[in-house]
Amino acid sequence: MAVASTSGCASLRKYRVVPESVAKCRKLSREGVAAMERGNCQQARTLLDRAVEISPTDIDARRQYAEVLWNENAKWEAAEQMEAAVRLDPHHGPTVVRSGEMLLDSGSPDRALERASQAIALDSTLAGAWALRGRVYRQLEKPNQALADMQLALRYGPHATDVLLDISELQYEMGRPHRALTTLHHVLDSYAVGEEPRRALWLEGLAYSSVERPVDAIASLRAANGRGEPNADLMFQIAKAEAAAGRPTDAAATVQQALAINGEHEPSRVFLAQLQAQMMGDVTLRR
Repeated sequence: MAVASTSGCASLRKYRVVPESVAKCRKLSREGVAAMERGNCQQARTLLDRAVEISPTDIDARRQYAEVLWNENAKWEAAEQMEAAVRLDPHHGPTVVRSGEMLLDSGSPDRALERASQAIALDSTLAGAWALRGRVYRQLEKPNQALADMQLALRYGPHATDVLLDISELQYEMGRPHRALTTLHHVLDSYAVGEEPRRALWLEGLAYSSVERPVDAIASLRAANGRGEPNADLMFQIAKAEAAAGRPTDAAATVQQALAINGEHEPSRVFLAQLQAQMMGDVTLRR
């Protein structure tokens, strides 16, 4: 009987009864995640809000709720929920990193820096932690420190195209367009033809312009233009490349497209006036 009693206690410990509130929370969380995957963000928000209300100490529910809020552009609410998840489990590096990412994108770089340092202290091989700190330093206008951290992020996560793209942007901003192009080509090679991200193609065009390869710049910028909504800044850069390639008429037409997108785009207005003066001068000279 003693043996049977001991065995029974072990079985009870193995199949521990979950409190009703926890079970309900988990059910609502699963339903919320499913709703989010279907694209029904409002239903997901309602379900996960209820899950957190029922079981405030459930870490997964907090994290999932934060992501739903983030997708709905409720950034500060999302950051607060992820911060609550960190307080519940301060030793989970990925949660600490995600909290820092939300804080940074919500306009709180100092707090994001604290989270990045916390995550690095927890796990110095966590690529996301180094990438976060690099992005914080970049926002704080410390490019050398930012680049060093980004390179460490790449060491621990060598296939992270977003980090490669951040590095290429830093290199361009630091006046190293040739290095930026080399890094960018690694990024672009990882995508199928026609699926390259606009951000990478746009930067490639700017870098080509900086190294005086305007024809290549036009091709990259035109490709970027086909990846999203019309953008006056992008059209302006195409016009500048066309002018540098000796195509003032094309440049004038392109910059007029930029002004059609945004009539108040001052760089385009100034550049159009310069192009028109140049073309009028050329006509006068030919006469």
